[in-house]
Amino acid sequence: MGTGFGAPAVMPASLNAPVGGGLGDLFDLGGGVGMTTGVYVIPKSVWLPAMKAKGLEISGTFARRMGIIQMELSLTNKAMQVMTDFAIQFNRNSFGLSPAAALQVHTPLTPNQTIEVTLPLSTVGPVMKMDPLNNLQVAVKNNIDVFYFSCLYPINILFVEDGKMERQVFLSTWKDIPNDNEAQFQIKDCHLNSDAASNKLHSNNIFTIAKRNVEGQDMLYQSTKLTNGIWVLAELRIQPGSPNYTLSLKCRAPEVSQFVFQSYEAVLKN
Repeated sequence: MGTGFGAPAVMPASLNAPVGGGLGDLFDLGGGVGMTTGVYVIPKSVWLPAMKAKGLEISGTFARRMGIIQMELSLTNKAMQVMTDFAIQFNRNSFGLSPAAALQVHTPLTPNQTIEVTLPLSTVGPVMKMDPLNNLQVAVKNNIDVFYFSCLYPINILFVEDGKMERQVFLSTWKDIPNDNEAQFQIKDCHLNSDAASNKLHSNNIFTIAKRNVEGQDMLYQSTKLTNGIWVLAELRIQPGSPNYTLSLKCRAPEVSQFVFQSYEAVLKN
């Protein structure tokens, strides 16, 4: 299955063997694991239409729940025959995302049946910078064939729980990062006050370090850290009564800023 999958990704020797000693049992893959209040999850969309996969339709999304990155899948059989022997592989990608367990489909998928599967992911897979940065190339196998698709993951699934920077470290880091690395974005039509915004972002591992009021504007100073150790520093400017926020991001890897902005916007508006 590794052949014809683009770059020679390093994959488990046996696709059907659980990786890392049965992580599936630990996380009880059947249900939504540890639903944290306020965690934003993009609604599922169709990643692989049935007409491109001999009747197999795959919809999915990504989530981070209790520190675990998950790919949440709906598999639908729109063919006339039963589907079995499911397995999944990822191509190498920007942040080393890879399955942390086998794809757990315990019973045959009969015609017109849909099953929900939750796949835990790790970030210790092979790394290759993708375009766009959050692109993931996936191969899914069943008893009929091997099928390929690409999907985009929201970068907030990579925001870790220990991403709150100390105040003094934040100040010195903000000064150290070159001004050329600063990017500014507008978040429009957002009707939260600064406390509500801060709480929503905190639920998604974007942490407020300090809050100041400057000439009637609330300034939130925030940090987040990605799974690969990249820190992103933020200044979120909120004018009470105005639905438009200004977000300034500073990062030593400025190519991530656009994707962090997208996560800010999605979290604050949903």
